[in-house]
Amino acid sequence: MKKIFLFLIFAFTFSNAQYLIEDNDITDNTKEVGKQSVSYDLNNPLEFYRLKCDNAVYAQFPGGENAFKQKLFLNMKSDLDNSFYSVNGTFELIISINKTGNMQGFNLNPEVQNSNLLKRDLELALRKMNPKFTPATCDGVPIESKIRQKINFRTDNFDI
Repeated sequence: MKKIFLFLIFAFTFSNAQYLIEDNDITDNTKEVGKQSVSYDLNNPLEFYRLKCDNAVYAQFPGGENAFKQKLFLNMKSDLDNSFYSVNGTFELIISINKTGNMQGFNLNPEVQNSNLLKRDLELALRKMNPKFTPATCDGVPIESKIRQKINFRTDNFDI
């Protein structure tokens, strides 16, 4: 009985030897020097690459150009991580649309340093958006087409 009692005292004496570091313990020791926010302007109109046929009908997003911009803006707002990159200036988002009206791919111009992170986040926003267009047609036959949207990025840094 003495052995069990001594064992229990020994076991409970060292039970608090390990200390679990919680998230609030870690964040109390860090200081935030500044914040960065990225704003973007989608006021430029959608531009269509010229189709080489007589009766060309360009690709259309359901709800029109404003619905496309609004959906793109909301997805960019939630998916662009502004702590990884600082972007300033006008970029061209060129979206390729296949014969069925689905987004086939996109390009972001101009290429800047570390633009792969911006491109990755923009791809995530577009994939989440899942744009389904009415395909462009030439003389009633669906064809592949491209749309260009200019996006003006501005990065603001704030000291805290």
